[in-house]
Amino acid sequence: MFENESDFKRIVSRLNVDDKPNPVHRENLRRQMLSSFNKAEQQTTTRIISFQTFWRTIMKSKITRFAAAAVVAIAVLSGVTFWPRGSSRAGKWWLVPSAAAKEITASLDTIEALVYRQQVASGGRYSSAQHLSGTWMIYYKAKDRQRKDQYYGGELVSTEWSISEGRDLVHTIVSFEFECYEQHIDSDKAYERDPVAELRSYVGLLDGADRIHDTETFEGRECVGFEVDPRKRAGAAHELSFRIWFDLETKLPVRVETHGLPLTDRPGQTAASILDQFEYYVELPVDMFTPEIPEGFIHAHPDVVRAAREKKEKGRMIYADVPPEWKPAIVAALNKIETVAYWQDLTKIYLSRNAWRKDSYDRQGQLQTTEWYVIERDTGRTSFDPDDENFQLTQTIVNFADNTYKVLTYGRKSRPSHPIDDIWFPVGYVDQADRILENIEMEGIECFGLEISAKKYGTNPDGMLHRLWFDVETKLPVRMEFEWLRDDGIKAVIVKDQFEWNPELSTSVFIPEIPPDFTFVEPNQM
Repeated sequence: MFENESDFKRIVSRLNVDDKPNPVHRENLRRQMLSSFNKAEQQTTTRIISFQTFWRTIMKSKITRFAAAAVVAIAVLSGVTFWPRGSSRAGKWWLVPSAAAKEITASLDTIEALVYRQQVASGGRYSSAQHLSGTWMIYYKAKDRQRKDQYYGGELVSTEWSISEGRDLVHTIVSFEFECYEQHIDSDKAYERDPVAELRSYVGLLDGADRIHDTETFEGRECVGFEVDPRKRAGAAHELSFRIWFDLETKLPVRVETHGLPLTDRPGQTAASILDQFEYYVELPVDMFTPEIPEGFIHAHPDVVRAAREKKEKGRMIYADVPPEWKPAIVAALNKIETVAYWQDLTKIYLSRNAWRKDSYDRQGQLQTTEWYVIERDTGRTSFDPDDENFQLTQTIVNFADNTYKVLTYGRKSRPSHPIDDIWFPVGYVDQADRILENIEMEGIECFGLEISAKKYGTNPDGMLHRLWFDVETKLPVRMEFEWLRDDGIKAVIVKDQFEWNPELSTSVFIPEIPPDFTFVEPNQM
């Protein structure tokens, strides 16, 4: 909430209160918050109240607005120590910028070779826990050579060597997935590089670090973390942020986190890169960089083999001449959306960043079920805590057909995805559309349309496709269809339409309401 200490003081000063509430004052504020919450709760029917509801409730009154600001500020500031410029604390080398940089640089000067793991974490476009990808890489770096081992699901799928020979750089890649190998030479590309050059670049920024974090333990080592504004790093994108953790004893990096990396196939969504499992060496064994080609592997690039397999399995791909400005315009329009309401067949869906709701009706228009989904722990877009153990999604289902209800909770794994991702997903393939549809008027809106075969991703067969229509003016979706053939040969279609973009949705829309005479049942009983 507060980017630095001056932001916090400025906000508090606007409230005309002391920026350092004493314990007695703080306890009074806490009681006021709880009192306000209890009063609001008494005015409702039987409800399941989330933290987001609590927050919205207390912010309605003037006196509790300061209470909330004070408590949140205390929570933030207690976990973050802002850089104590010019200070010196005995035994804590990391608290003085010049000393920290000197200590770390001295440790890095002894390193001649480096090994580390790189992972990627991503989450939903709206609030969702980030989760680690099933793919990761192990890098081995020396001054004139490099090796990269790529894993998926714990299995080694490829190894790539890059080795300087004379003035040339020789690349060898072996794909265990496609049982092939490829070799090529980059003439005059041989290099002599410092394997820890990237780590040194971070050290140079420590004097301008925005935050120094409380010590944490990674891989059994006590570490201190520095967070740096990316704009201070030449060439860095404004959206990127990074944090680097150093071993208190060795002064060497243990973990490097970068957030805000764009995903080319998922517009509007970003990922975090995590470097960890660092090993530092004076030298690495030569055989670590000796290419090994298994017997029977064919001489072909993995991409060529992959493309040949896809062509055999999926047949010929068709690509329309989609105007290059369409996809960026659609992405820009969707990025401005905070709330959505629309119909998906017989279900009305309401979306916000931290919650969504589904009202399902029968064909006679009778409400059958209502489902609420509330994210109790929002890691948000700038989280550096992928695989957050504290994430929780609560689903409440009220069944009006038999007067029952149930409540389910999910952690970061096997949780329902946010419906906004289902809207965004086909947008990522707009530039790969099979054909452009004729402009039509739909719901009183002039629309342009596209048809996209689902063969363009995954292992989907012919006959599975998306049809998308967008408002010519706003570039927002007006209708989205997903069509496929069922096992019995009958065509099935899921339709999203009647979109309302950024509607004013009251808090009550996302608060589960259970009629007083409804019976609670265990999830496995419904």
